[in-house]
Amino acid sequence: MATAQNVTIIDGQTYYPGDDLPDLGGWEATSADGNIRHYEGLSKDVSKLPHYVSTGSSALCLDTGDYYKFHKPSDTWYKL
Repeated sequence: MATAQNVTIIDGQTYYPGDDLPDLGGWEATSADGNIRHYEGLSKDVSKLPHYVSTGSSALCLDTGDYYKFHKPSDTWYKL
């Protein structure tokens, strides 16, 4: 995991010098509405999906067609 050297914004989140930066792998947010994010990426990086998002966030695996939704109370990405 990398450490921020400067104030850095990744995926709409602000990190300050010394903060650990998240490794999102190949995931990229295609849209955002507050803390609800919709991602596209590859199935090999499912474990790198962020947990700072809100219920209703989704992720589409472009290589397999798998689709995930995030449930904040259980802090889990569920494959549908």
